[in-house]
Amino acid sequence: MLKLGKSMHARTGRKSNLFRIRKLLSNRLVGLAATVTVVLAMLLGTTGTANAAIYWDNPSIQMVNQADQQCLAGVYDFGPSYPAGETVPGCMARGTSWIRLESGQADASGQANVQIMTESGSGTVCLGAVAGEGPSQIQGSAATRWETCEFDRNNWDQIWTMATAAPVQNVGNPAVLKHFINFYNGRYKVCLDGGIGVYGFPGGCSTTNNWQVWKIYTNQTSEPWRGF
Repeated sequence: MLKLGKSMHARTGRKSNLFRIRKLLSNRLVGLAATVTVVLAMLLGTTGTANAAIYWDNPSIQMVNQADQQCLAGVYDFGPSYPAGETVPGCMARGTSWIRLESGQADASGQANVQIMTESGSGTVCLGAVAGEGPSQIQGSAATRWETCEFDRNNWDQIWTMATAAPVQNVGNPAVLKHFINFYNGRYKVCLDGGIGVYGFPGGCSTTNNWQVWKIYTNQTSEPWRGF
């Protein structure tokens, strides 16, 4: 009887320990889920609708690099042969570098998947990532270039996922919102970076690396996904 009592006590103890472990894991998972929810709520494009998307094209916007206050260069900033993958000094004063952002894929988890567009002599072109051709000193980086826009599910090299890098600010006079945005290309797993020209930095985007944060001034909001 003593042996049976000890066996039952051991099983009861194991069950109690197992319950405590499960409870601890459950608490941690709940905490993790809450953290993920908070992070997702910060992402640009979260509107409470499953098919929200970005169409910041009327009027066009400028993408100002947080680190040096220069703009992503449009094709015609310095003539039709101006190369892609550059920024333009003094863009805000000159009023150049007009860019359009339009969702090229439906959003996912509240994040808008956009194409970065500008105009060329032959029509609209999109900023694409080119794997393996980025700055030589950054292994795994991607170059960027303006190329013919694709409007189907083969356009992954032109898709940039937008996520909020910092809370939106109302800059007032004139009343407009200043957004702080990271752009991530999931095809090649690179973040749009303005530190060595404009290129794709390997890995995820940083909200504290100002070379990867792009300021956009607009009061436009998300819209329903228009489809292809």
